[in-house]
Amino acid sequence: MHRSSFVLAATTALALAASGQGWAGTSSASSTSSGDITTSWGDRTRIQLTWTDRNSFRDGTLAVADQTCDDRTLYATLTVRTGSGTTLAAEDRHNTRGCGTTTDFRDLRATDPSGIRSVTMTLCRRQAGMPDHCETRYTSFNPYNPSYGF
Repeated sequence: MHRSSFVLAATTALALAASGQGWAGTSSASSTSSGDITTSWGDRTRIQLTWTDRNSFRDGTLAVADQTCDDRTLYATLTVRTGSGTTLAAEDRHNTRGCGTTTDFRDLRATDPSGIRSVTMTLCRRQAGMPDHCETRYTSFNPYNPSYGF
């Protein structure tokens, strides 16, 4: 899967600071969304973020774990769908440390004045001479944005 670089729109701030298969749900009481996802090939990622209002999420963490020990680079990409319908992808976050390791990324956050409808996470692994193998298994809809389902 080809990924283009993330271009920061003037009105949108998306920051990702380095440092079992499931479905992520959002708790209306705490507005925190989390997911613990295992891909079909066996690698794993955990994500958590806190929705603050219709325009923002903050305090996000992402852990990318190499559990297959297959000497392939593993990476995750977060994609934000804004209230205006624009889709913005952050740069890929890689775990290049190898077998049995986890790479953590902290302080994930985004703000957009048109609102944020959802955040999607895609986990991929590189395949020599072939397109990357990617799976999208996490989507969190903003509970504060009434248009989140569209």
